Amino acid sequence: MTTLTTSASATSLESSNKLVCSSGNNVYEMCGLISGLPLHIECMTGYDDFVIVGSKEGHLLIYKITFRNQAKLHADIEITLSNKNFTTAIGTTATRKSVIQLDVIPEHKILIALTTEGISTHDLSMYHCKCISSIDGTKGASIFALNIQRQMSLTGGPSITVRMCVAINRSLQFYYWKNRSFFPLRDDLAIPDCPRALAWCKEVIVLGFKNEYCEIDMLSGKQKDVCSRSSKYGEPIITPVSPTEYAAVNDKHCFLFKLTNKSEVKKSQQEATEEKNMKEKNPVITWTEHPISLVYDEPYFIGVLGGFGMEVRTYKPKLKIDLFNIAQAKLACSPKSGFIYVASHDSLWALKSTPVVAQMDLFVKQNHFELALGLANIWKEVPSEKQKKITQIKNLFAFYLFCNRKYKEAMTIFMELGTDASHVIGLYPGLLPQEFRLQIDYPGVVPELRGVDIDGAMANLIMFLTNSRTVLLGNSSQTVTESASIVEGATIIKSKKQLLQIIDTTLLKCYLQSKESLVASLLRLKDNHCHIDETERALIKHKKFNELIILYQTKGNHRKALETLLKQNDTDGVIEYLQKLGREEMDLILEFAKYIFEENPEKGLKIFTEDLQEVDQLSRPRVFDFISKNFPRSKIGYLEHIINVWDEKNSLFHNALVNEYLDKYMEETEPSLKTKFLETLRLFLQKSQYYSPEIVLVHFPYECMFEERAMVLERMGRHDQVLAIYVTVLKDPRKAMEYCKMIYEKSDVSKKEVFSVLMKMLLSGPTPVSLPGLSLELSPHVSDIPSVMMLLKDYAPYLDPIQVLSCLPDEVQLSDIQKFLMTSVQNRLSEKRKYLIQKGLIKAEFLRASGEKSGVEAERFYLDESTPCAMCNKKIASQNAFVRYPDGFVLHFHCQPGEVTLDENLMDQ
Repeated sequence: MTTLTTSASATSLESSNKLVCSSGNNVYEMCGLISGLPLHIECMTGYDDFVIVGSKEGHLLIYKITFRNQAKLHADIEITLSNKNFTTAIGTTATRKSVIQLDVIPEHKILIALTTEGISTHDLSMYHCKCISSIDGTKGASIFALNIQRQMSLTGGPSITVRMCVAINRSLQFYYWKNRSFFPLRDDLAIPDCPRALAWCKEVIVLGFKNEYCEIDMLSGKQKDVCSRSSKYGEPIITPVSPTEYAAVNDKHCFLFKLTNKSEVKKSQQEATEEKNMKEKNPVITWTEHPISLVYDEPYFIGVLGGFGMEVRTYKPKLKIDLFNIAQAKLACSPKSGFIYVASHDSLWALKSTPVVAQMDLFVKQNHFELALGLANIWKEVPSEKQKKITQIKNLFAFYLFCNRKYKEAMTIFMELGTDASHVIGLYPGLLPQEFRLQIDYPGVVPELRGVDIDGAMANLIMFLTNSRTVLLGNSSQTVTESASIVEGATIIKSKKQLLQIIDTTLLKCYLQSKESLVASLLRLKDNHCHIDETERALIKHKKFNELIILYQTKGNHRKALETLLKQNDTDGVIEYLQKLGREEMDLILEFAKYIFEENPEKGLKIFTEDLQEVDQLSRPRVFDFISKNFPRSKIGYLEHIINVWDEKNSLFHNALVNEYLDKYMEETEPSLKTKFLETLRLFLQKSQYYSPEIVLVHFPYECMFEERAMVLERMGRHDQVLAIYVTVLKDPRKAMEYCKMIYEKSDVSKKEVFSVLMKMLLSGPTPVSLPGLSLELSPHVSDIPSVMMLLKDYAPYLDPIQVLSCLPDEVQLSDIQKFLMTSVQNRLSEKRKYLIQKGLIKAEFLRASGEKSGVEAERFYLDESTPCAMCNKKIASQNAFVRYPDGFVLHFHCQPGEVTLDENLMDQ
């Protein structure tokens, strides 16, 4: 066997390289490994740097391939095993059998071989790859598939789960690997035909029959048809692509299928059929000729086209990448990423991928960005550099999509990457200041947007800006550290405030062009960062004056907003704006309120009387002072509103309103209006509790308005002066009596004697003190005996009979006051009885309390040196202060809490 190996090595590279050539993108470099083997290669597999070949004659060859970094791909080949008797130890007969299929469990160094005698396992680490065991019941098997699941264990180490499915005639057998042997996993599954291709993806077995592909759920045994195939184009081929995807070949077409998630809703038979037909009509890859072997080396599919060489293709996008003219190739395998081994019946070749970075740069130049991103995902590089490269490619991809009018897709990528908003905005004409726009670099010529393109592009820019704005506002930092540029190394904006200003200003310009109804909503946001000068120009250009007012308002430029409203003669707008300014802008409110008052005082008054919180909180003294000095005719309206509607209690305003009513009454000449103001004044004097009578009284005239004066004097408690006005000035004793009854209070000394004062005034007249300042010529007083008699008759209970008798003149007969005397006596007797009853009740209460006191004082208790405290259980010494509770428990004085929990043992004692 050594002679055979040497001969193969000597004729390997030079002759094989003459047979092949490559064309296209050169993502793979090829070199010949072995040629002219005196064996017929039947199957092949590999792991790490090793290629394992099985022959039709039963030989097993293992090569170690080492590639050298040279200008041209070169490989060193070392034969680590050549065993011509590999199959003699398999089965019951010591004869050589054809090796039908090989596979490897790299972690366990286990080789699995399928021969005519069934499936056997071999130890790759032992001499001549010694057979460990043959699996009973697998004789006659036509194909097998491994399912290797690599996970992390609970201890943090790698965990390997190996399962195997074996096809024997029309049944499937299942095994799992444990302790260097395969054991049955479950009962066999019956299938409708003998499979010619087999793959295991997760819990699904994929089978390729003569005329169709199908899936079988390993757990339930349910079968699902995938697609049909034509039997005249060779054998079916199934190649796993990922744990949940696989590719299946039919004629020249390659279809990609994804396993159905169990959580998905079951499709109807019709929907499943339609989906199946759609997949059959839409192949992922179409080859030049139908392949006889297929390998997936992410992101490439390598198809061996019997007699037509090898093609390298991708499905995202659908591209033909390379062509290798190895006409005699029939098998291919990929033991690890980036390495493909190809075999004919007597030769071996190797395909090694070029550096991933070079491939990515190549496809970026060709605008195949999806392919470049697929390569970036498998690029073995430090995470930071890898992410930087992916971001660079995606930004270029987004720019490419934008240039090709795929605005939504472009903006979606920009949002995902967090691309600097100013760079994205610069793709649109007229949204950035020209000098700023010229500072931004782009990887190509930015297309000019025209016509229908503008609407679609603008709508997607709005989506991007809204998203960027939300992300920035959610970031507490004042600097932007994670944004990217479209061109690598270009300057980006790091100030959060500046970036938000650009975003909001641009968003407003977009709304002006496509969604005018949203302009006001944006400007009303408290956190809007629109650049005021730029926004002002844009709004004026589009004649959006209402929105311009909102801009000034949110930016605090209230003077400019009010000046704009005045220029537009929008009086109502000025009023509404002033009403919402608040106390802090008091000077500005008063300044612009003048314009409204001069035009329409009633509307001007609304600025200070509208039912709004901001208006209610304005400084009322300042407002009143402003109105008093500039528009005195509006004083009453303002005072009535704040007192009657807002319930103002400040005596300043109540006094002012009384004075205003007085002035209006004195100035008015129309009798009806004069009467109206007088009635209003009287009503206010009766209702208001907050005016200062001493202050308002000095404004009352002395020659009229006596009744109103009396109302003020009543508030001051000067009852004798009030009575003097009623008796002497108004000549109305009846009203004087009603006044006495209204204010009489027996417990108040000042009000208790009002009836006696009235009687003396009726008999003798008022003293000069009772009518101070009144400029009236009063006639000599004459005793009003009839009014006195009426007073004694109607108000006897309120008069002291002794005082009455002492005041009455001698000409009054006793018979005239008989009724008064009888009533007074009855009242005194009634009071006496009431006092006697009260006395008896008080005495009874005293006796009851005295009895209770005696009972308590009669109770005795004893303390000795052994008496414990119910709280701390310590003895109460003679010098300690203590507390005794009604239930008999004794505590130290310092032990008593708010709520006492007593010792249960003491309670039992």
